Order: sequence, then C-alpha cells, then structure tokens
Amino acid sequence: MKFNDTGTLSHWQLDGINVIEPLHDKAGGGLRGGAFLCLPNFEELSPPFSIKHGEYRITACGSQLPHRKILASATKSNWGHIDVISDWEEVEDHQGKTLTVNTTLRALSDAAWVRPGFHPYFSVTEDSFITIGTTRLAVASLPHDAMQCHPVVSLAETATLSTALYSVTVGCSVSPLIAKLSLAFAVWSDKKHQYVCIEPVIGLQADLNGLPTPLTLANGEELAMVFKIHANKADVTKLS
Repeated sequence: MKFNDTGTLSHWQLDGINVIEPLHDKAGGGLRGGAFLCLPNFEELSPPFSIKHGEYRITACGSQLPHRKILASATKSNWGHIDVISDWEEVEDHQGKTLTVNTTLRALSDAAWVRPGFHPYFSVTEDSFITIGTTRLAVASLPHDAMQCHPVVSLAETATLSTALYSVTVGCSVSPLIAKLSLAFAVWSDKKHQYVCIEPVIGLQADLNGLPTPLTLANGEELAMVFKIHANKADVTKLS
C-alpha cells in the first residue's frame, strides 16, 4: 500500500484491477481518488466544524504505519483536541481481498466533538450499481456533484458496489457502542463514468438531511472504529 504525505491511500487493486480509483490531481486544483479518513468530521458543519472532511486529511504524518496525528481545532471552530492512531491492513485469499482500517480517537480536551467518516473513491464501469439495504442505485443515474445520504437501521449493515470487473462491500464497526449511535452511507460522484464515493459516516441520530449528528467525547474517552472494504472479482461467466 502507498500513501501520500497526509496518509491518504493512493490506490488499491485486485489482480491488477483498480478498486480504489488512483489518487490524482483535479483540474483547477485539489485532488480526487484514493481513500482517506474524515476526522474529526465528515462534511462541514459550522459550528463546530469549519473544514470540510476535517483536519486529518490535510495534516502531515510519517510514512510508516500506524499513522499517528494530534489534531486541534482552530479558535473560530472549537470542536476540541484529539489524538488519532490509524493502521491499514490488506489481506488476500481465495475469496478476494480485504482492506481494514483500524482507527482510534482519544479526546485530549475537556470535550471533543466528532462525526467520523471514511471516504473511498471506487472505480466504476458502465451499468455499475450500489445496494444499501433494499435500495438499489444506478451510478449513472446519481445526481451530479450532489451527495445523497442513506441512513441504515443497524451499525452492522453494509453497502455494496457491483461493477463489470469486481464487486465491493463497505462496512464498519464501532466500540464502545454509545447509546443512539447511528450509521449512514453518503453516496457522491462528480464523474459518474469514472468513480463513485460510498462513505460510511458515524454519529448520533440523523439530522433532517440524513447525516448523523456529532457526538461528544470527554477528556481521555476513546472511540475505536474499524472500516472494512472487501472486494471480489466479477464472475465473467454471468456477464451478458
């Protein structure tokens, strides 16, 4: 696995197939592709979060795993102060390949607000579709550059992307199981012919937009999360 200098995974393949869209420069500035953690927050929510997808993805870290970062909010957006340790592991077997990201947050301030998320870009093919519970979404029919949020009933639920080359399942687990903790999958793309993002987001009960709301960690309190992606090659004998 290769990462950039802020800990974003640059690409991830299964038998030479790009499952994670390779990290690349965006026309006009910025980046697209790869996979990164959204800490302390997924999306912007001001107050307390003024940086979209949080300080983690713009804070440098060492090249060796596990990655460790101390994150602190700016004065104008006082969400708190946290210690983050994240470790990435990949395992390949006869059933496919699994990417596991173990992440632990520990509050260093009297209180720290967090709404954690994970942001992978998946490569797609024509007629790719996403399944979340009983909902099926054709990637080609997604609104352009507009996030859709899909809350799920259980923290154990997953989202699945099916393409002509591979299928992938995305899920997460959380410890401890805080009361009213909830999970939602955000779906987004600005290049539906090339990639789609399926992003698990963790927090308290969802707001009117479907996104979980921030939860508070007291000083010294920890939240451990495991984000998991499992990929299988498509069965070409079933393709028509």
